[in-house]
Amino acid sequence: MKDVWKLPAIAPWEKSCGKHPTQKPLSVLTRLILASTKPNAWILDPFTGSSTTGIAANLANRRFLGIDQEEDFLKISIERKLEIENAKIASSYRKKLQGFNDKKELELFLLQEPQVEYQKEIKI
Repeated sequence: MKDVWKLPAIAPWEKSCGKHPTQKPLSVLTRLILASTKPNAWILDPFTGSSTTGIAANLANRRFLGIDQEEDFLKISIERKLEIENAKIASSYRKKLQGFNDKKELELFLLQEPQVEYQKEIKI
């Protein structure tokens, strides 16, 4: 067996809004989301913690729903989401993510992804 992706540990800038004891590297979650979902797909994390999955989902043009019972971690999640709503910060984060060939590869990949439209829910 050999590694397919070479990805770093959590970078200090990933904890700009606070720390979570089991936070995952943003690069890992971004790669997993890109490998397993289409644009605009919904991603659910029922134990979201500080929402690294949500940040990765939003940076990869996916929708996210996170659930957690710890209010302190939900506050961190909200701060992180508000932080990346700034387009410059979101672009900066995409460029900082490691595991891609260069700093623009992720943004170029996202621009080339086919846009998927989902039908509205039908309630019965």
